[in-house]
Amino acid sequence: MKKIYIIAAFVSMVSIVQCSSEKKVAYNIDPSLPEPKKAELRANLEKGRLLFKQHCSECHGINQKGKKGIPDFTSQEIKDYSVAYKALDKRNHAVAKKLLPEEMSMIITFLQLRKIDSIPAHRH
Repeated sequence: MKKIYIIAAFVSMVSIVQCSSEKKVAYNIDPSLPEPKKAELRANLEKGRLLFKQHCSECHGINQKGKKGIPDFTSQEIKDYSVAYKALDKRNHAVAKKLLPEEMSMIITFLQLRKIDSIPAHRH
C-alpha cells in the first residue's frame, strides 16, 4: 500500500514541476478592443496554443521540446502554412493531421499574436 502512495506522490510532484516550468504566453492584443472581445480573443488564443501544442509542437518546438525546425515562424511562414492548408496541399502537416478550418484558424491566430519572448526556452 505504501508503494501506491509513493508512486502517487512522485507522479503529482512531476506534474507540478512540469506545470510550473511552463511560462505563461503573452499576446499582442489591441488595447482598444472592448473587454468582452478581448476575453473572447484570449479564449481562442488559448485554444490555438493547445491545438498547436497537440498537433505542431513535436516538430516545431514552440511549447515543448522539439526538433530545431522553425521554432519562431515569420509572418511569411505563417501565411504560407495558411495558404497551403486552404489549398489542401498534402505536404502541409495540418492537412495530414486533418485539422478543422476553425482549428487551423485558431493556430494561425495564436502564432500571429503571441509575443515571441513569452515562449519557454525548452528548444533543443
